[in-house]
Amino acid sequence: MSELDLVRELIPERASDPDARERVRLAVAARTYERRRSWGRPRLFVPAVGLVAGAATAVVLLLAGTSATVDAAAARVLRQAAIAVRQQPGLAALGPDEYLYTRSTNEYLSTVGLKSSSFSALVPNTREVWLRRDGTGWLHEVTGAPIFLSERDRHAWINAGRPSFGGGVTDTVLANTDGPNAPMASLDLPTDPDALYAQLHREAAGFGSRIYAEMFVMIGDDLRENYTTPAQRSALFEVAARLPGIQVVRGAHDAAGRAAIAVAIDDSGNHDRAALLFDPQTLALLGEQYVVLGGNAFGYPDGAVIGGSAYLEQKVVDSVPQSVVDAARH
Repeated sequence: MSELDLVRELIPERASDPDARERVRLAVAARTYERRRSWGRPRLFVPAVGLVAGAATAVVLLLAGTSATVDAAAARVLRQAAIAVRQQPGLAALGPDEYLYTRSTNEYLSTVGLKSSSFSALVPNTREVWLRRDGTGWLHEVTGAPIFLSERDRHAWINAGRPSFGGGVTDTVLANTDGPNAPMASLDLPTDPDALYAQLHREAAGFGSRIYAEMFVMIGDDLRENYTTPAQRSALFEVAARLPGIQVVRGAHDAAGRAAIAVAIDDSGNHDRAALLFDPQTLALLGEQYVVLGGNAFGYPDGAVIGGSAYLEQKVVDSVPQSVVDAARH
């Protein structure tokens, strides 16, 4: 099922919109289970070494045969996080009859396009996910009230009859769309940063000038709600540290309200900025965030938050609550 097919299923009353894919990309990311590799990536929260202060100077590195500018302060944050995660114990082994449990909270922009109007709102969710090694499992999600980012959106929603953005409690059976015998894709991620860089670069090659922004998003995917080892997470941070365009953005907060240092990259094609969020004192990974840049299609001010997650707990468990299983099957 494609992203647009999923949106049509979630919100059936709409006219065809050729720009819908980009406008709902972040909303779909919060709801779809058919992710790029399996469907989700975990983030683990471990103590990290203290942040080394320094000016945001730039260095020039030779990447894939091309001279490119990398922000030194951002690279330093990521490399310190890489060192720290290698020094910490990882999750318990994930056996064939066990589940990776991840608890998080998020808020993503959801867009409704009707024949007469369109409007968007941030939709908050709390999530609990249980995943087996084969990528199957269960999702328990509680959706809150929409948060409108502009009066135009609110008035358009009211004039449309206040349609629902979805809500309440949902329990869902998760299938691995890579096939019934395909393992959770994160299990095969390289632990060597050079090999991992080459793999992500190859997978993002079709994005042209946006290749590094797409690689950064892929790294976020790989760190979200899937089983990864300390060596794999370290390699992901090391790869992110090599990407041209990364930058440090201070004063950010995650979806749980925790203060964070953001290491971000701009996507000029989509007029947005993706960021990984780190604890300012320990550099523990807290979550991720998306903001819009000037000239965005929504007309929101530069820096307006249109998506983000906070990762609260992750562990290996041997069962799923029976209430979730029963609700998902009915």
